Amino acid sequence: MIDAFFTPIPEETYQPFKGKKALLGGNVQAHFLTFPKLQKPKIALIGLGDRANEVRKQLYSLAWRFDKLPIVDLGNIVQTSDKKQQEFAISEAIGELISLNITVIVLAETDPQLYAHFNAYRNSDDSVELVHVSSTLNFDKDSDLNRIVSTNQNKHLFNIDFLGTQSYLITQETSNTLEKLYFENYRLGMLRNQMEETEPVLRSSHLMSFDLNSIRFSDAPGVSQPNPNGFYAEEACQIARYAGLSNKLSSAQFYGFSHSPCPITDNLAAQLIWYFLDGYITRYNDHPDKEDADYLIYRNKLESTGHEINFYKSRKSNRWWMEIPHPYDNQTFFIGCSYKDYQLVCDGEMPDRWWRAYQRLI
Repeated sequence: MIDAFFTPIPEETYQPFKGKKALLGGNVQAHFLTFPKLQKPKIALIGLGDRANEVRKQLYSLAWRFDKLPIVDLGNIVQTSDKKQQEFAISEAIGELISLNITVIVLAETDPQLYAHFNAYRNSDDSVELVHVSSTLNFDKDSDLNRIVSTNQNKHLFNIDFLGTQSYLITQETSNTLEKLYFENYRLGMLRNQMEETEPVLRSSHLMSFDLNSIRFSDAPGVSQPNPNGFYAEEACQIARYAGLSNKLSSAQFYGFSHSPCPITDNLAAQLIWYFLDGYITRYNDHPDKEDADYLIYRNKLESTGHEINFYKSRKSNRWWMEIPHPYDNQTFFIGCSYKDYQLVCDGEMPDRWWRAYQRLI
């Protein structure tokens, strides 16, 4: 049973908010005395480490604005010194929740356990797309990112999108790796004046990993690797809301805390989760289907390359998708895009996102 993987929430964390229906803590079914039933919940919050309890205190104190959205807080994953056992517990717990169509929000400490989180999707019928919000990247031999990429041998991974990277923290070798794998890298400077371009990226993803170290020190002082540059708090909240809005995204994790509690950073992490929930309750559920009449279809052909690029625009949300034909199989799939991508094709240019997605299929 999944309850064997969790420890209850401390009484002093949950009890002060019990019954207060104007606050989020008064509406969450928490693992306090008994383990919650999982038949009805749409959102599950889980922690990796005691720091999650400090964030819970901040989260529970925020206003409840989510109507009748059923949320459970399952407590923290049982800690063990054996790395393989720890990864197994994380992977099994998240995987079972996803199989129940429950969206999972993970609060980690410094170590995101990203490989174990990704491995929760091993039984998925679809190739997985991951969004990693971080100022730096680590593709060293034993790193989680390298282990995830190695899993791509069986085509379990389709893509990793990187948001908020900072060039002076990325080695040339890492940049070469990203180019070789056709992963998409959106530097902080690229996003600064066009944060709305992160929405199509998150719209196609299944998992988001958000490193709080990607937020500037002045807004998040209680992180493990403080940096004077990074996202503003408001930008980070915007990204979190876009993640919640994504039709396909079924789990998100927030990590990168320092070992010492910091109320400002804990409060910001709680606000990121709040905005994720705000996005979730406004999901359009409008991922396109070729036979669906609720889309306007724009067919274009690039004279320079001969590629036909078709765009689908939702009548419900006015959001755009690009159709990606498989180069070998008689099938297609869709990735989120923006109106800017459509304009590029109209001007005779190849959208980088389309080209990279197509190359990953070859």
